[in-house]
Amino acid sequence: MKKDLDHLMKEKGISAIVGIGAPSRDGVMYYLLNGVNINGWYIKKYNGPAYVLHSEIEREEARKTGLKTMSFNKYNIHEIYNKYRDRIKANALFLSTVLKDLKIKGRIAFYGNMPMGDAYNFLRHLRRFHKSLEIAYESEKSLIMELRMTKDETEIERIKKVRNSVVRAFTRTTEWVRKMKIKDGVIYKEKNRKLTIGDLKKNISYELFKDGVVSSSGMIIAQARDAGVPHNAGKNNESVKLGKTIVFDIFPQEIGGGYYFDFTRTICFGYAPDHIKRDYELVRQAQDIAFENLEVGKRTRDVEIAVCKYFEKHNHPTFLSNPKTQIGYCHSLGHGLGLNVHESPSFGLFKTNRDKLEKGMVFTIEPGLYYPDKGYGIRLEDVIYIDKNGQIINLTKFPRELVIEV
Repeated sequence: MKKDLDHLMKEKGISAIVGIGAPSRDGVMYYLLNGVNINGWYIKKYNGPAYVLHSEIEREEARKTGLKTMSFNKYNIHEIYNKYRDRIKANALFLSTVLKDLKIKGRIAFYGNMPMGDAYNFLRHLRRFHKSLEIAYESEKSLIMELRMTKDETEIERIKKVRNSVVRAFTRTTEWVRKMKIKDGVIYKEKNRKLTIGDLKKNISYELFKDGVVSSSGMIIAQARDAGVPHNAGKNNESVKLGKTIVFDIFPQEIGGGYYFDFTRTICFGYAPDHIKRDYELVRQAQDIAFENLEVGKRTRDVEIAVCKYFEKHNHPTFLSNPKTQIGYCHSLGHGLGLNVHESPSFGLFKTNRDKLEKGMVFTIEPGLYYPDKGYGIRLEDVIYIDKNGQIINLTKFPRELVIEV
């Protein structure tokens, strides 16, 4: 959590943090600038106040960050930026000037969303202008990533609000479909117009937007064969049919670059064939096994292994026995959730994955089975929160039902 920032800076030997970028496009900058959407520069010295450097036109927005404000115009920016035609080099000279003014030196962690070539040259020039700086290399999790792994109550409430929007959008969309007509196993939205996957996406997007959230990172609604490839987004022009698995994976975000929710249900309209019912029940039981294995201090990798063993017991391949499999259970169990749809902690079987479950974490549990050549795929995804008492709380709270009658 953000309150642990100075403690973590000391632990990692970081003398200062610098962040440059747009919060609407960068979860790190959104986090550092407290959700205020300005193109400010963030600077914080260990055990000192955090500053936002801002242009004069954004001075009032800058105050909303709650940080100490500092205008670019405090410095002779015209002289600095007239000195070099290379704007990256001029940016480096400007930052060097600010850091010296704030008496910042030593090991600095840099964050932002520059193109890699620009970032490389920016830091190279900065080191030449300010030789007492060391660029921190964070080989595993960055300091900010570690802070963001655990959430406070305000963050949880925002995630819940997005959850409410997702549940409403999914429910309203399926209720909309239930009123439609059926002909030869195909759903018709009007007399001579078939319902398509694209129609489902548009309706969910509309319902989400009414609630102030958007599918900024996309959406998956994939039917039958497409549902059998985990991140196939689905064909927009495909007609919606009875008895086919449809994976609805909806992961919208607050407008302006805020918090995400991640929700997946697999349904069949009308009816489900027996083999689909069988495998759906296996996925549901696998998710329950994962839930039963969640406890503070446990490695995420161990939870993953328990789910893999369950699927393999029922003759479905997994990465545990076949790391190259493209069928069966062929993705990791879950991921952290917050200002990015995928963040720490991570699950998965890599031995280098040392993540352990901690109080304050928010993450998904999403087992699945995938058989594209057999024409189906199944995934169930719930979001889990571990509260300050170590209690495991399912934030999704939505039924796991395969068949939706029409």
